[in-house]
Amino acid sequence: MGPTPTSFRVSCRPTPRADTAIVTDPSQRPKDAEYDVYLWLLEEMKSVRYDDARLPDAMSFAMEDVFVSAIFSVACEVLATIGEEHARPRADVRELHGWAERFRQGVLDTTEERSGAARDFDVKTGKWVATDTVAVFAPLLSGGMPRPQELALLRLLEGPRFCGHPDLRYALVPSTSPVSRDFRPREYWRGPVWPVLTWLFCWAFERRGWSERAFLLRQEGLRQAGDGSFAEYYEPFTGEPLGSMQQSWTAAAVLDWLG
Repeated sequence: MGPTPTSFRVSCRPTPRADTAIVTDPSQRPKDAEYDVYLWLLEEMKSVRYDDARLPDAMSFAMEDVFVSAIFSVACEVLATIGEEHARPRADVRELHGWAERFRQGVLDTTEERSGAARDFDVKTGKWVATDTVAVFAPLLSGGMPRPQELALLRLLEGPRFCGHPDLRYALVPSTSPVSRDFRPREYWRGPVWPVLTWLFCWAFERRGWSERAFLLRQEGLRQAGDGSFAEYYEPFTGEPLGSMQQSWTAAAVLDWLG
């Protein structure tokens, strides 16, 4: 049996954290103990020389990520469209459409019947992992939901658990619901609002014909970016810029909105 996260932390030397050097408050980033676990997972990968065939047995962590699956589905669909426009080989375009549909259906298979909320799947335990994070809205990106479920999911997004929470500075999607016990308003993906995520939903909604919803996200995103910091992410209640400043992907989102 390989090392445990605890034994790894005890045996390894302290790892320098470059990310904490660019923030004024270390609580904006995950703690050292969390990064030790990530490094431990890398050690498991190294133990089998990153062999994809051997990784499932070597890894102690295996999660099917529904949000990444939705993004992959949409990316394949967009690439297929580009391929059609530029007369790429039909076999390549068909393959991309096939991947898009496969992962779109995979996202739908994770959803709860009443709320439409998507869930991750823990491969090791064989159990669904329901969270109050932005991941629940994965089907709104990739599409294909029955209309009643889709409307329920939009109500969740726009309601008091997410964009409609009364204490939010801007009506934007927090990475974790402010009513969740896991919500941490200043820590990375545990609560802050990310402009790049706002852009993703804005783009997806426009693509799906939800122009009014896309317009509202765009307007709120531009208001948030009006401080000129182009921050990596923002405190959802105060609007304080967090993480690294002058982030290129935040600037790219703003340029796209203004273009």
